[in-house]
Amino acid sequence: MSKQWVQIILIWVGVLISGLLTLNFVDPERTYTYFSAIAAASIALVSIEHLISAKTKDTVRQQVYVAAGSFAILGLLTLFKLLG
Repeated sequence: MSKQWVQIILIWVGVLISGLLTLNFVDPERTYTYFSAIAAASIALVSIEHLISAKTKDTVRQQVYVAAGSFAILGLLTLFKLLG
């Protein structure tokens, strides 16, 4: 597994943990605001990592993978919230 995938998976795990904490501890009216902030932060982490490391290879690809995975995770948590 390449270093790129380790970083992507770590961000996805962070999104999952943040989403679960949001569901448990945040006022239900503000849940979706927090979800949008979590999604934005996950994409920003990729940009910041590439800015600090000065590596531009596969930046957009990593952003797409992180965004798609984050949206999928948060979408599942949204379904869980709506159905539960």
